[in-house]
Amino acid sequence: MENMKPKLITKHGVVLDLILTVVFFVWINSILKKHVPWAEASDTAILLGASYCGACLSGVFWLALSLFRVTLADQMLQKAVANKEVG
Repeated sequence: MENMKPKLITKHGVVLDLILTVVFFVWINSILKKHVPWAEASDTAILLGASYCGACLSGVFWLALSLFRVTLADQMLQKAVANKEVG
């Protein structure tokens, strides 16, 4: 019966993480455009520089969000098992 543990990762959670990551990418990209050191370059070069950095930051954001979701689900599962054993 130990194999009947609920999943820590769900499709709903993955979709929510991806949506939040895209929103974060758009937001961070708008901030990073102002800090790209290619002031005399074209708008395309500035957008490209901001997007490269934003992609890395968004990847870290997605990883942190996913790890937070799995850790929270595991803690809630352990708490539910402990309450079930006590009660």
